[in-house]
Amino acid sequence: MALTKERAKIVADYCALHGTKKTVEDLNVSPDTIRIYTKFAYPPGEAPKREYIEKEPPKKDETTFSQKGNEAEFVWTGGQNYPRDHIKTLEELLIATNVDPELWKVKNYTVNKWDVTSWRSKEAVTIQNFQVKAALEKNFQTIKERAIGDLFREMVGDYMAPVYKVRKKDLRNIENNLFEVTLFDLHLGKLAWGAETGENFDTKIAADRFIKTIADLIHKASGFQYQRILFPIGSDFFNSDNLHNTTTKGTPQEEDLRWKKTFNVGCTLLVTAIDMLKQSGVPVDVVVIPGNHDFERSYYLGEFLHAWFRNDKQVDIDNGASPRKYYRFGKLLLGLTHGNEESEVALRSLMTVDIESKPQWSETEYHEFHVGHVHRKREEKFAVLDKKRMTGEDLGITVRYLSSLTGTEEWHHKKGFVGATKAGEAFIWNAERGLTANLNANLVIE
Repeated sequence: MALTKERAKIVADYCALHGTKKTVEDLNVSPDTIRIYTKFAYPPGEAPKREYIEKEPPKKDETTFSQKGNEAEFVWTGGQNYPRDHIKTLEELLIATNVDPELWKVKNYTVNKWDVTSWRSKEAVTIQNFQVKAALEKNFQTIKERAIGDLFREMVGDYMAPVYKVRKKDLRNIENNLFEVTLFDLHLGKLAWGAETGENFDTKIAADRFIKTIADLIHKASGFQYQRILFPIGSDFFNSDNLHNTTTKGTPQEEDLRWKKTFNVGCTLLVTAIDMLKQSGVPVDVVVIPGNHDFERSYYLGEFLHAWFRNDKQVDIDNGASPRKYYRFGKLLLGLTHGNEESEVALRSLMTVDIESKPQWSETEYHEFHVGHVHRKREEKFAVLDKKRMTGEDLGITVRYLSSLTGTEEWHHKKGFVGATKAGEAFIWNAERGLTANLNANLVIE
């Protein structure tokens, strides 16, 4: 190919812009050839142009996103032409890419910077380039909470409230009594096979036992006059605590249904039970007690019930953070706990020192703890010496372990934890005279 002045100027201008070394590498010419071309293209006294017509176009901003399972990665690279307010930090990257900070957690991130110098308008200009990379992982707590919220909305949309005839009572003529209905340790969702354990148990059976027991206890209490109802719930109402079907500490459980379905059934079951208690026409106090199988799920259950009955003046929901709660009725001070954390020795004195109960201790005469966890009825009475009067008078503290309606699954059967009477319990308390009646609804399993 014959050498033309136009071709010679291309080589000379490229060398003026990028230097001899790069021109040799890119255009495959020798240094001597470059000198010859420069002299041929430009007469003496005239210099090559430092602006090359075929310059490489400037890099553009690039943003990439990739996700694998529960992890994701965002990468942003700023080109030579980005404005100064473009992304240089992790915070700017998360905002620009619309990352939900509640759904994603930053696992790690990297910020890279490098400089590029080029000729512009016959001057050397240095551009700072930035690359910001962030590795993300999903926040499972947020995912679970949002799933619970979606489930709440679904349940509200599908629920059809039953129609009850509520007879309002004239409380002026009613004896000052409290009706306590305490059904601990239902373990809703548990699965048991009769051929293996001696009885079948699943979600349907559990719900049927629960509602029939509530109805039975209401009927047995009809012979008493009462002006208030206490309904403690939770305390292993659910058999598992999460989408992995394990207890709060991670022990796997044999479950009957998917976790969302079980939670749906449980919420509906308790709404129905509270509606049944409301037919009495007296206020209903619901106290949520978390268990070792359902510590988190009990709290979500309490929040659901609080939202459901938020405009119902007849129902009060206590879903406080403390796992151990106290209830005052006249001269009665009642402690409620699941019982898996406190020792029996501690329960003898906790009521006298807990912040909530301590000031009420001296104002009351009847003191009891109602405890679940062991799935069988047991009663222990302890004495505390009144040191102020030094008379030796005993102040009784009763720790009452309550019966359970739950079925016997493979583990309990294998360990020999069988034979306890399956029952629900209720109590009639008088504000002045204490315990009036202990009502039992024993199950007959054929």
